[in-house]
Amino acid sequence: MITSASAKDNSIKSSGITSRLIYFFIFLLLITLGGFYKTYLIKFPTFEGFSIAHHFHGAMMLTWILILIAQPVFIRTRNFRLHRIVGTASYFVFPLLVLSLFLVARAGYLRNIKTVAETEALAGMTTGIPDMFYLSILYGLGIYYKKKTSFHLRFFASIGLMIMGPGLGRFLIVFCGLPPMIAIPSMVGFTALLTLGWMIADIIQKRSAFPMGVFLSIIAITFLIIPNSHSAWWQAFAKWIAFHLF
Repeated sequence: MITSASAKDNSIKSSGITSRLIYFFIFLLLITLGGFYKTYLIKFPTFEGFSIAHHFHGAMMLTWILILIAQPVFIRTRNFRLHRIVGTASYFVFPLLVLSLFLVARAGYLRNIKTVAETEALAGMTTGIPDMFYLSILYGLGIYYKKKTSFHLRFFASIGLMIMGPGLGRFLIVFCGLPPMIAIPSMVGFTALLTLGWMIADIIQKRSAFPMGVFLSIIAITFLIIPNSHSAWWQAFAKWIAFHLF
């Protein structure tokens, strides 16, 4: 994540957004724990129906969220040494997070192919495989712009907005009683509105719309892929992955 030197140069200027990110990432942790409480955490200690891949993914996602919380806290408290150490550690944690997404997608496909038609099993991969690419793009850009604080913060905030989705979606289904056909589009729509609002605010304040525009484009691609999970192009792509990588 952001280097010590650049953090010192920009810490005062970015203190407002840094504080808001701390609150947002704490909210992300709470909504994730809440969303997965009845579908995963409550099954402790046996976790019947879940595989090692799911546990690994849960551990990596929790670790990543804790990193997201810690980094702006270190900036806000001017503890740049720890910020740099945790940022370096993210180079190792993030690939493991992406690997965990792959393993969960693989486990889901291998489970589904035994109980549903192949087209349905391939369609189910729209919620796993693309996330690996989305997160990698956002993380890669966040690292590339680590010396440009405004971009760096926004790309990592976008990662937080993206991984908020699964927990928020489950929270809407389990605790709010919304059917999945309403909860999932509501979750994506809510994320899109937050992102659009942030981008408009940046434009009004004469900041670059590029970072939030990238994430808004990712959301738009999501709106394109998920409804077309049974299309020929997605089925062919998913089948290639399943045949060669699963």
